[in-house]
Amino acid sequence: MFDQTLDPLDTCGCGDTGYLTTRTVPVDLVHGVGHIANVPIYHCRSKSCQEYTLPPIVARRLDNISEEMENTQATDAVYTWIALGEQSLDPLQQANNQSNLQAFTLQFGGREYADARVVLLVPGHAIFFQSTLEETEYYLLRYEENRHTEGVWFSFLKFYYHEPELIYEDFLEWSEDGHLKEIGRISLDEVEDTLIDEFGEWE
Repeated sequence: MFDQTLDPLDTCGCGDTGYLTTRTVPVDLVHGVGHIANVPIYHCRSKSCQEYTLPPIVARRLDNISEEMENTQATDAVYTWIALGEQSLDPLQQANNQSNLQAFTLQFGGREYADARVVLLVPGHAIFFQSTLEETEYYLLRYEENRHTEGVWFSFLKFYYHEPELIYEDFLEWSEDGHLKEIGRISLDEVEDTLIDEFGEWE
């Protein structure tokens, strides 16, 4: 079971700064080439760059998924932190544990809405959005662990950040001074509708 958080930044395969996102990656199988969707990778965000880096723990998980694909003669699979068939692959239904919460947040990697884009992911914890209308305006969807409330809940926050790049560690120190304004608390089931209401449709 996956029990640690991936770093939001690392290095792209081209040597530039890599931002955590997801993509479909090819895998060599005994019965041919397969593809695994929603694999966490680090990429520099350049549309012309075809390189990327796999976090080591993700590479190990890919080996396990590849073995499962060979056993079932499958050519397509979806990346999850849990073995196929252990439980539903739909994170919206099964996000009551850390592994599926990671999968839920990772699906937002690289997403662009009409009025905002995802600029940083902290898997299983937070999604940062930057306004496309005002570059210093940011939004944060942050998981809130509350043992007294049923279901999975997030805080939706807004803040203005004037540094040229949003670095997670710097943000944490900066946010201690109370710069965040809470817009509200939303349940897991309401996340997609809330983001579309706030930012418009995504591509």
